[in-house]
Amino acid sequence: MPEHPWFVIEAEDVEEFEYTDDERAFAAALRERTAGWAEPHVGGELLRPDAWDSLVACLNFGDPQAPRHLVDIGVHFYGDRVRGDRLHNQLFALTDRPSNWALEATGTVEELADRSARWFRAVLDKPVVLYVWLNDDRYAYAARFAFADDDRTISQLYRRDLAPAGQAEELIAAGHVHGRGWIQTAGLPVPTLYQHVRGDLGRAVLPSGVRAVAERGPLAGVWYE
Repeated sequence: MPEHPWFVIEAEDVEEFEYTDDERAFAAALRERTAGWAEPHVGGELLRPDAWDSLVACLNFGDPQAPRHLVDIGVHFYGDRVRGDRLHNQLFALTDRPSNWALEATGTVEELADRSARWFRAVLDKPVVLYVWLNDDRYAYAARFAFADDDRTISQLYRRDLAPAGQAEELIAAGHVHGRGWIQTAGLPVPTLYQHVRGDLGRAVLPSGVRAVAERGPLAGVWYE
């Protein structure tokens, strides 16, 4: 049976934080329910920041073909309830706008561990794909990792210097830009190609005309959400 160190209360954390009996029981039950999962490129941890009134159980996964972190997902445990969703990748806070697959449940510690494990399993099974846009069928000017069942962006990049002439200005004028000039690939035409990254591809809803590839070329640039 596969083994992994998910959801372990580390010795150094015991010295720094005071864990309640319910938190210890929740961590143990969650660890037991996920112990047999075989998930390459997935890591897990428990967090107990002083600033929060919750224990955080977090899973993260990366790009299997590059040393690139993709996303953190997790649950906040409050003793008699849990909330789960995508997490901020540094603060581990829940997203401001819940996704359509967010978790919110109440119950006993055992019931919440069971609900959380089933939620983690459902999110890990979500299909993740990489979309790539080519200019002149040669230059990768944009890319996007996404959950392909609900088309939710995980991370993306856009290279103005490689994009078709005038396209960036058109996207900005149409409002496909966030924050400090981060162009959103949602405003682009159909991707040139896609690659299955992880999860159940049978659940994916893919754009018509995009072609599948097993290998990819280099994707240089700044990634952002």
